[in-house]
Amino acid sequence: MPFKCPGAPQKIAYLTADHLRRSGLLKSCHVEFHTATPAIFGVPFFARALTRGAARYGIEVDVSHNLIAVDGAARKATFEVVDGDGKGSRIVVDYDMLHVTPPQAPPAFIRTSPLANEAGWVDVDQGSLQHPKFSNVFSLGDVCSTPNSKTAAAIRKQSPVVVRNILRVRKGEEAVAEYDGYASCPLTTAYGKVIMAEFIYGGKVTPSLPLNPGKERWVNWWIKKTGLPLMYWHYMLKGREWFPDHNTNWREPDEA
Repeated sequence: MPFKCPGAPQKIAYLTADHLRRSGLLKSCHVEFHTATPAIFGVPFFARALTRGAARYGIEVDVSHNLIAVDGAARKATFEVVDGDGKGSRIVVDYDMLHVTPPQAPPAFIRTSPLANEAGWVDVDQGSLQHPKFSNVFSLGDVCSTPNSKTAAAIRKQSPVVVRNILRVRKGEEAVAEYDGYASCPLTTAYGKVIMAEFIYGGKVTPSLPLNPGKERWVNWWIKKTGLPLMYWHYMLKGREWFPDHNTNWREPDEA
């Protein structure tokens, strides 16, 4: 996808709608969410929950809408719309306020280097994070080619794998595929409410807390607002490795 976290473009839509609701203005306003991706979220379980949240606010959700031009003076945004047959058309949308998450890509010195794959990312084995051609090269985070959301939570799980594999390679051993694609996207759906989307490769939902992860919760807001910054600055950046395990055996409830 053209942005590193699927929650980045849509959180502001929910917060805007919630602000308008609290101000008594939501019924007289129209909020739209356009995304270049074919779904509101890549993991179906969370996509259903987010679709319900958008419907609650009356947010219009338009998928496969790629922003290609903005006329700020006229307040018009042009989108290229791709249908199921891959054919594109263009629409122009009038707006009063526009919030854009720009497309993101690796820096040029990576895209043009021998380390990059065809898409420009550092080519790695998705489990060991080792380059397939250069065995002494490992990559993690935003610039590597792993097919998962590029979040701090992903780096939290990737960095110990990279360290252990570097030590193995230095001793003449083979790198081990330990990273399962874990990522976490705290999806802010209102002031004081967050859906904590945790998942691994294949879109499998893997929560850390023994709660239904598809529900909007105040405790998730607290984790995002207070707990995660503390974890980042005082735990992750100091090289501490232990974190709660994500539940890879979790199953979706029947009502999901």
